[in-house]
Amino acid sequence: MNSSRFETFIDAIIAIMLTVMILKIPQPETMDLAGIWNLRVMYLSYIISFIIIYNIWDHHRQLFDAIQNINNRVLVMYSILIFIITLIPYFTAWVAHQPYEPIPELMFGILFMLTNIVYILSTIVAIKHDSYSDIIKEVSFNKIFLVNISLFILGVILIYAGYPLSMMIICLITVINWNLINYFDAIEEGDASGN
Repeated sequence: MNSSRFETFIDAIIAIMLTVMILKIPQPETMDLAGIWNLRVMYLSYIISFIIIYNIWDHHRQLFDAIQNINNRVLVMYSILIFIITLIPYFTAWVAHQPYEPIPELMFGILFMLTNIVYILSTIVAIKHDSYSDIIKEVSFNKIFLVNISLFILGVILIYAGYPLSMMIICLITVINWNLINYFDAIEEGDASGN
């Protein structure tokens, strides 16, 4: 089946998630810099979650520029991914309201690592299904997966060493890692050469 309707569906879900997430942040109690400063952790958690969701959308867009057809297996994997990323606003609100507690931070990190794993698996399934192009077969996740698992383990250690906010920072570093280790270079090179 053609992937265009599926892409539109994912775009709509991501737009709704971003809207819901911003509505969870309360207005400052006082209309001055101190009131805004008091909400700094909420703003930080929103920014990190926004960057995570945006990067999922951007990488999804790049992938489906190269993939034209999908099957039920791809739909199932992406349905699981959508279910997991729709939990991000909930966990963002939880960690924003209790930023210095280890359990919300740990759950935020676990959700993000699960998002990472399922995103990689769903991308692999999509690439294996659409065999029209040799370009997308060159996409590799080995380096990014190993680095992200290592960062997640570091985040768990830091949480229990008494630095609970570290998991949010680790998640942000992991997203930066998604963009530094560009596993879509093969797709972009193929597009530039006219494949």
